[in-house]
Amino acid sequence: MIKRGTYLGGAVNAVKVAIVHEWLVNFRGSEKVLLELARIFPDATIYVSVLDRSQLPEELAARDIRTTFLQHLPFSVKRYQAYLFLMPLAYSLLDMKEYDLIITSSHACANGVRAKRGALHISYCYTPMRYAWSGFQEYYESLRSPIAKVAMTILMAFMRFWDYHHSQKVDHYIACSRAVSERIKKYYGRSSIVIYPPVGLIPTEPIGSIKSLLPDLQGEPYYLSLGRLVPYKRVDLAIKACERMQRHLVVAGNGPELERLQAEASPWIHFITAFSDEDAKALYKHCFGFIFPGEEDFGLTVVEVQRYGKPVVAYAKGGAEDTVIHGKTGILFQEQSVDALVDALIELEQSTYDVEFIRNHSTRFSPEMFHAEIRDAINMRVE
Repeated sequence: MIKRGTYLGGAVNAVKVAIVHEWLVNFRGSEKVLLELARIFPDATIYVSVLDRSQLPEELAARDIRTTFLQHLPFSVKRYQAYLFLMPLAYSLLDMKEYDLIITSSHACANGVRAKRGALHISYCYTPMRYAWSGFQEYYESLRSPIAKVAMTILMAFMRFWDYHHSQKVDHYIACSRAVSERIKKYYGRSSIVIYPPVGLIPTEPIGSIKSLLPDLQGEPYYLSLGRLVPYKRVDLAIKACERMQRHLVVAGNGPELERLQAEASPWIHFITAFSDEDAKALYKHCFGFIFPGEEDFGLTVVEVQRYGKPVVAYAKGGAEDTVIHGKTGILFQEQSVDALVDALIELEQSTYDVEFIRNHSTRFSPEMFHAEIRDAINMRVE
């Protein structure tokens, strides 16, 4: 049994710690959180369903990372989501008997690991499994094949049963935003505390040249949308709104929506499909404002751009409710429509913003704050 005070002052070597993440084949939002968890627990073993070390920063790639049997199945690293139906089994087979503290970094099946009797299982939850719960209808409607729709209905019915069952075995939940905390209560019937994800893309000098990234703009002001191009992010709204207002929009990102968005875009829209962290810093620094029309669990980019004192226009649901202060660090709009977004952009352009206030607000989401709050949360929950 873990004793109270074990973790005070960051002394985590007294117990065996495991961090369980979903899959580790790229380095995006949840993987950045994983890196900070790994920094808090430098001796922890990391478990994932599948792994591609080549996609990770050196610090994370060098850690002791172990995989499930899915790692050895055909195309599992590239097409890991095709094996979703096997992930409950994969996580249940992981041997967790040696660990006193298990932290799951979860948005799918990681909570299905089996902790030994007396161990403490804490879930840092980005959302209850989106495919099975809040996003089921969206994914269902995206399928064209009737057979695929039937298969998904059956699979997700099982996944909901399995996910709820294992959600009750977690000792304590930490949600990444208030919206996610509400989902945890709605779908699992469990309470949770909120600890915001760490945002570590800190402004540094020198920052990359904007002229080489956007030679066609010739210094003209632009709005920015940065992130993976998938349907729920609603980048199409940002494109249509900027076209209607005749404003330049830089869309930085890649994904399955890219070709469709490019085909529909006018010369006011500029796409950047590959960019480094230094490029992202330059895009943040020089943009007029940031457009965030989707509903995200948190939205790291919304905080990153505020590090540069830039205001955000965001849909008033999900993580944006926690990260954007309406009228002070940006504008929140209530309806996912072009008209509502245009009205919000007009309001932004007619307003003035305190750059230092926006920057100071963003420090609420620093890695240092995350480390302190995670340690405090664990200390409060050990015996």
